[in-house]
Amino acid sequence: MSEQRRIFAVDLAQDVRVVAAMAEHLTPYIYEGELYGMLSDPSLPRLTIGGMLMRLARLNALRDQLSPTQQASVEAAERKFDEVRRTWAVHYEGKLQQELRARLTALEQFAKDCAENPRACADNYPSAMEKRVMLEHLRDAALEINALSEELKSRLMVLDNAISRCVEKGDFCWSANVQPAYPPQKFWFLYAVTRKPRTK
Repeated sequence: MSEQRRIFAVDLAQDVRVVAAMAEHLTPYIYEGELYGMLSDPSLPRLTIGGMLMRLARLNALRDQLSPTQQASVEAAERKFDEVRRTWAVHYEGKLQQELRARLTALEQFAKDCAENPRACADNYPSAMEKRVMLEHLRDAALEINALSEELKSRLMVLDNAISRCVEKGDFCWSANVQPAYPPQKFWFLYAVTRKPRTK
């Protein structure tokens, strides 16, 4: 079991910096064709709608862990995000669809690799689940604007079945500071460890 207890660390102060930087670059990103937008600071992750949604949801859920200055920064980023969503509604929907497909494809491959090589899967599982968390927020956002196709719903269901075959229940696999933002009923895949390879 110990070899599977790899933890994916989440730094909320970094989250605050990331959402502020992402908010600044939402236009022209929202109406351009690229899925991964550039930020001025190359040390920060690339801009995507899923990355923004995930961090805003986490920071709002864990607001009491932030300083007043950080809270104000998150609120400003959220206002900007809401404004861009309203102003560029068609492009926003297009970006949601584009990222849903890309994240699904990446995780479908991950689940396939897990089935073939459980040991490698154990090493990468906690960090790979960041994509699945983004998918959850992207799915919710698409449902909110009635933009989740039956095809995407079906692919997500098949993906979750594939992931569940590779894991069993376990402790929260991200850093404990963010656990309150992720109820196990909705984010079951964060409360899991990969199954040990069967020995013959």
